[in-house]
Order: sequence, then structure tokens, then C-alpha cells
Amino acid sequence: MAAPIAALSVAVVGLAILALPVAGAWWGGVEPPGPWQDAVAVTGSVWVMAYGVPVRLLGVDYSLLPWGLVLIPALLGHQAGRWLVRVIRPRRMVTVLAAWVITVGLGTFLVAVVSVMADIPAVQTSARRAVIAATLVGAIAVGSGLWRSSDVMRSNFARIPHMLMVSIRASSIAVAALLGFASLLLLAAVASSFGDIANLFASLSPTFSDAVVLTVLSVAFVPTMVIWSMSYLLGSGIAFGPDVLFSPFVPAVAPTLMPAFPPLAALPETSAPFVWVFPVLTVLAGGLAGLSVSRFAAREGPLVRLCIGLLAAMLAAGLVFLLLLAGSGSLGDGRLVEVGPDPALGALLAGVALAVGALPTSVLRAQRRPRRLQPVKVETESAHVDE
Repeated sequence: MAAPIAALSVAVVGLAILALPVAGAWWGGVEPPGPWQDAVAVTGSVWVMAYGVPVRLLGVDYSLLPWGLVLIPALLGHQAGRWLVRVIRPRRMVTVLAAWVITVGLGTFLVAVVSVMADIPAVQTSARRAVIAATLVGAIAVGSGLWRSSDVMRSNFARIPHMLMVSIRASSIAVAALLGFASLLLLAAVASSFGDIANLFASLSPTFSDAVVLTVLSVAFVPTMVIWSMSYLLGSGIAFGPDVLFSPFVPAVAPTLMPAFPPLAALPETSAPFVWVFPVLTVLAGGLAGLSVSRFAAREGPLVRLCIGLLAAMLAAGLVFLLLLAGSGSLGDGRLVEVGPDPALGALLAGVALAVGALPTSVLRAQRRPRRLQPVKVETESAHVDE
């Protein structure tokens, strides 16, 4: 019973969170509100979109999603997984797997049902894509919560080969460093163009409810903008159709009419002043991954650590490809059908630069600091002899 309750709680709380801004925009916007049935259908479609499902508005596909909305079902699923462990207290791996499968399966079923029932001519989502996306998001979110709180599940992860874990850890460090550098670059771009963002926001003349919805949507697009910033940092740039490319190695962008969306005002129209720093930062991220290999595989020989560093760079390039793929899609029709970075080019540039940084530092000899052993006190009970 605990697994169905967890799945229902994730669905109900997620729908309630997204219903608030939708209701504000529906009844407090400039346009006259429509029937409440349409508002319920739009709320359901937005909830399905929060799982990473593309949406069709008035016959136009929008596949470039605000990935910040995915944090809602992801965090709820993570907390549901932790709650499951506290309730069922599993002692066997079979119990954990059963709770995981039931929770994810029921959650996916609810998302598919809402996708079908919320299908109206104005807003549509694909039930097939909803099943795939909800399964992936639910499996990762609930599984992370189970792994975080279950000793049984963590003990099984300990059986993974040490060299593979070192490679995964190093690749995660490289990607985390790239995302950190990209976040700083995005912050600098927003700070330098804050006036343009504010003027564009004011030119829309939104009501209070529309301003709240526009702010929520802008914040939800922050993870997508971080992905764009990482693509800009790698040198692959951000494309708006076949003719417009925002890249640090392009001197100036051709004048083009952009959608009236405030975050897009942060895109640079000219080349960055210190473009030579960007490849250095990518190599530095690879160097951090190599240092991780040299530390956690210190007992291995230089050739083995070199292979681990190369494997970590390849895994990081694969993660970069998936992130750039998630940051590309459609923002409308015409030239906005293809918007975002080139995943293949960005992954290739990332793999080469990360390997250049990881290979030299992975062969460095690092001594892990030994842990101090604490004395163990053993208490012995005196034997009582009956006289």
C-alpha cells in the first residue's frame, strides 16, 4: 500500500503546485477567461510537460522545454522514495525493487491518463512520449530517494568495480565543473544585459498574474539557459535556425528578430572579449577530473590511470551530448523550429578538451591521506559461577 500512496502523493502535489500559476494566468490575465474545463485541461498538459514532454500549442510544436519544471516531479519523487524506505523498512533487495517498480509504474500510468484526458485542440501532449518521459523521470527520482535512505540498496552498489566508479566520479566532476563555469558565464551575461531584460519585460505590459507567470516561466528556463551557456563556453554556440548563430568565435550576430521572451535578451550580440579563456576553462575541468583519478586510483600504475582518465573524458562527453540534446528543440514555427546547440559538435569539443586536461593530471602520483584508526573498546562480561 505504501508504493501506491507515494505515487498518488507525487501526482496530487505536483498538480496542485502547477495549478496555482495556471489559475492565476487563466482568470487574472488580459484575455477573458474561458471555460473551467479548459483550465483543468491546460493544468494537466502543463503537468505532463513538467516531465519533459513536448507540447503542441495551437498546432505549433514546442519541444524546447523549461527544464526547471522537471525539478518539481523530480524532488517529489525523491522524497517519495525516502518516505518509502522509512515506512516499509526493507531488509531485502527484492522489497526495494518491488516498491520502486510499483511507484514508478503507477506514476507513469497517471501521467499517461492525464495526457489523454487533457487533450484539447488548443493544447496537446503525446501520451506515448509521456509514458517514456515519466518512466525515466520517475525511475531516476524515486530510485535516488531509495538509494539515499536504504542501506540494502547502497550495499549492492558497493559491488560495482572500483575502476568504473572512479571513472564515473571523475566524469561527474568534469561535467559539474563545466556547469559551474557555464552558470558563472550566464550570471555575467544577465548582469550585463539586465537593463534590456527589464525593458523587454516592461514593454509586454503584463498584469500582476501575467507577471507572476512570466517570472515563473523565466526561472524555469534557467537550467535550459545554463545548458546554452555551456554550449557557448565549449565553442559550439547557440543556433536560431540555419542563419543565426551565437558563438564566442563569431565577431557579431546578424540582426534578427527574437521572440518577446525576457531571458533571450541575455544572448550576446557580439563576441566575448576574452574568448581564449573558454577553452582553458574546459581543459581545467578535465584537469580536475584527472586529479580525481590520481587520488582515488593512487594504487594503480600510470598506464591504468591514463586509461581511466581517458574513459572519464569519454563518459563526460557523453553526458555533455545528452545535456546539449536536452537544450535544443523548437520554439515555434519557421526559423524557430531548430533552436539551441549542436549536441554532436559540443560533445566532440568537450571530449577533446577534457581529455587534454585529464590525461596529464591522471598520471600524477597522489598519496591519499590515511585515516586515523580509533581504538575499539571491547567489553567483556565476567562469568558468574553458581556456587
